[in-house]
Amino acid sequence: MYRFIPRIFVILISAYLSACSFIVQKPDTDISNWEQHVTNLKQLNQWQLEGKLGYRDSNDGGSAWLNWHQNQQDFNVTLNGPFGTGTTQIIGTRQYAQLKRAGHEPITASSPAALTEQLFGWQWPVEQLQFWAMGIPAPNTPQQTAVHNENGTLAVLKQSNWTLEFSNYQTITNALKTTGNRNKANSPNEVNWILPGKIKGQKGEYRFTLIIKNWQPKKFTQ
Repeated sequence: MYRFIPRIFVILISAYLSACSFIVQKPDTDISNWEQHVTNLKQLNQWQLEGKLGYRDSNDGGSAWLNWHQNQQDFNVTLNGPFGTGTTQIIGTRQYAQLKRAGHEPITASSPAALTEQLFGWQWPVEQLQFWAMGIPAPNTPQQTAVHNENGTLAVLKQSNWTLEFSNYQTITNALKTTGNRNKANSPNEVNWILPGKIKGQKGEYRFTLIIKNWQPKKFTQ
């Protein structure tokens, strides 16, 4: 079970970690079992989100429209708006990562984060964001701090030297393709997901804000 921390301590710890104010959000639905919530989201292995990404360092910044397709461990992140004209894609699979930009030859590397340095001038934590986007810590990576809202959702996370703030949570109910056995609260085909609508990240001088306009969970495996 997660550790409950009163709202005033959430605000104080968040301000200490990120040196900026943080308003705790409280959606209508509570998370009664944090460990089960994390397990369920890790088993959500196909999803898509659309939103807007803002990024900044001490010298420069910009924004881009973002479309993220996740299929198990493989992902395709499409950015429109910055980095010249046309579309930029960051593709990650189990074997390799590739960066495709309009007017440039594709670049292949072993790490998708290393490729993002070509875009931002610093490494955007795209691999961890596969999990941060769902409002949970990335697995197999130590976390320094985790603070929860009163309803159980993640408010602040410090991991991989990044400080993350999560807000604008929403409950998404949809029909999913499922494999294995799973108890469903509403109907045989409906599953509820509590997912963040805004994520702010900071690592020293590097900052990003991801505002999610549309969440589409697609497949759940148990």
